[in-house]
Amino acid sequence: MKKVFLGMLLIALGFGTMSLTTSSDNVTKVSVEASKVVVGPTYTAPWLGICCESPLTAAERDIVKRGYPATTQYTINSTTSNTVTYTIY
Repeated sequence: MKKVFLGMLLIALGFGTMSLTTSSDNVTKVSVEASKVVVGPTYTAPWLGICCESPLTAAERDIVKRGYPATTQYTINSTTSNTVTYTIY
């Protein structure tokens, strides 16, 4: 049992020291790439707000109606009892 525990501890310490030796240049590159996100237009779609319909359904239906592809990425900003506001990115 001790050997198993010591083996797992050695592996965990090995991974920890590997992460300490990673160059900070990689972190900088990722940060720069993440800051280049393009935000698209914001739309408001009608939503019935009934018990069985999700605001996601209303947003997706509106996206298709506007001619965007089904794989369009979006974020829901807010909902009311009869509208859904979303931003395409």
